[in-house]
Amino acid sequence: MNWFKSYLSSRTFRVKCDNYFSSSCACVCGDPKALSLVLYSSLCTRNTSPLSTLISSLSSNHHLYADDTQLFLSFRPPDFDSSVTHLQNALQHISSWMTANLLTLNSSKTEFLFIGLQQQLTKIHNCSLNTTDSARNLGFIFDGHLTFADQISSLSQVLLISHS
Repeated sequence: MNWFKSYLSSRTFRVKCDNYFSSSCACVCGDPKALSLVLYSSLCTRNTSPLSTLISSLSSNHHLYADDTQLFLSFRPPDFDSSVTHLQNALQHISSWMTANLLTLNSSKTEFLFIGLQQQLTKIHNCSLNTTDSARNLGFIFDGHLTFADQISSLSQVLLISHS
């Protein structure tokens, strides 16, 4: 506990402008940015390893990266209703586990992306999930038809801005 405390307490900061520095001031609030990525990753792994075990027990494919969790579910259009029920059940178990472990599922960052051919996606109807047309995965934007149009558009904007 003392080791964590040393990272999180008695923090100071100062501002540099050209070659001039302000005097040091105490950090009295905010996120301790000095917390190393290694420490952050260790804490995430410690918290998410049991979550990975839970998700596996629910027969769901998943991927964990730091504090992001992704569930993958492959199904045929005729199995849509039972697949959505399975996904909702898994999310309920995950949410309950998180609550029991003093964590929170951020519903504003929870996205559902269906990927498939146009004729497959048109067979999906009456979806009770809040779906999206595209989703970011480790900085890469995927869309439902895997056209990568949003990714290309995003990169084009970055290139236009950096060259202007």
